[in-house]
Amino acid sequence: MQLNDKPSKELLQERQNFLQTITNCVHKPSVFSEVFLSHKLFDYNKKYVDCEDRFIVYRSGRQVGKTMSTAVKIIHYALFAPLLSDIINRECIIVIAAPTQNQASIMFNKIRDLITTNDFLGSYVVRNTQTELWVNFLDNSGMTKIYTRATGETGTSLRGYSPDVIVADECSFIKTDILRAFLPSGMARRAKVWLTSTPFSKSGYFYEACQNSKPNNPEGMWTEFHVKSIDNPLVKSDPTFIEEIKRLTREEYVQEVEGEFLDIGDALIPNSLITEAIGDYTPKGRVRYYMGVDVARTGRDETVFTIVGVDDNDTVFVEEMESESQSNVVQVAGRMNDFARKYDLETIFVDETGLGGGLVDLSREQKLPVRGVFFSLQEKAEMYKNLRLLFENHKIKLKQINKLVYQLSYLRREYTETGIMKIKSDEHDDFPDSLVLACKSVSGGEGWHVLPIGEGIKKALFG
Repeated sequence: MQLNDKPSKELLQERQNFLQTITNCVHKPSVFSEVFLSHKLFDYNKKYVDCEDRFIVYRSGRQVGKTMSTAVKIIHYALFAPLLSDIINRECIIVIAAPTQNQASIMFNKIRDLITTNDFLGSYVVRNTQTELWVNFLDNSGMTKIYTRATGETGTSLRGYSPDVIVADECSFIKTDILRAFLPSGMARRAKVWLTSTPFSKSGYFYEACQNSKPNNPEGMWTEFHVKSIDNPLVKSDPTFIEEIKRLTREEYVQEVEGEFLDIGDALIPNSLITEAIGDYTPKGRVRYYMGVDVARTGRDETVFTIVGVDDNDTVFVEEMESESQSNVVQVAGRMNDFARKYDLETIFVDETGLGGGLVDLSREQKLPVRGVFFSLQEKAEMYKNLRLLFENHKIKLKQINKLVYQLSYLRREYTETGIMKIKSDEHDDFPDSLVLACKSVSGGEGWHVLPIGEGIKKALFG
């Protein structure tokens, strides 16, 4: 039987169902996701994407679908803006901000792929570049312009916009003063503000927003969604994720899986300095490459390789970081040889304590530019003092490497009766140790002046 042959009641019901579906797509992004994008969200993310509140903070562990859900929320608003707000006869502006361009691109690329690979939605694309996506409203009454920007150290890339929607991704790692300066730019248009991130420390704008959220604060301006990794029903059957979980420390588990903030306390390197150091960096002039290798000592330790570049501006930037659970000296030496060829390394600094001693000897036989470093109390203290100076002088740039960031955050300092600083950690320190070894090229008499540790100097350096 043809459609026109159907009984009138049946036709009417089909039309009503169709209209109801379209209406639901307008008012419920989760329905829009299923109908237009063929993607069904988990229940906890349906509540997030369907929330119409103006100020939303999304705090989560890993592997919960944060990027996909936020992408759906952005696409939905971009297409239906005139029906969801007072945008009439003008364009809609959406700005996606993240600490680095690479991080910002993750969200942006997801949005662009979902739209451009869709036969229907793709026809609404007006402009498509690496940092901009312009799409017409579904009613063709105007368009939405989506921009992706890295906040960097100053937030200059965010100036000049008057957005209708502000999305701050990995918000924990965006400097507070940048957010405080940028967020008011959307007030003229009563912009919606969506903050998303895994938690870092109990400080900064993201933490404050979570504290000033409902239901923590019934009168708070933020609506908070807190999602744990284990809320995702698929992770329990993912062997790769389970293995990653097994390798996490307690503190890493609390932050990366439970999505909780930790009170890290008075660290050797303050969280504010760590956050400021995370970002993209373009080297100035000639670059010399060095590597630090921290060899695993116990079963839970990791062998960590860190390659840093040093440019003509004497700025150190982390080029690559790799870890392995194995500690076979032959395999480690082979990997060192791979890196030496790839980067034409000037020097490889190796912790020669324990297994590192054999690694140094084997590497020298292979004609690698190796220097052994014995981690005595004083040597380690001097190396970490100079690492702190690199942070304080804004002479180091880091990539967003979770284990490195976490382990740096847990470094502590104590002092002996003679004034020698002792480095302590509530966590493993494999990643920071590898970093300080790589940075030895710009420390301790090889480019950076090491000051004696008297009481006055100690106070000046470390408060």
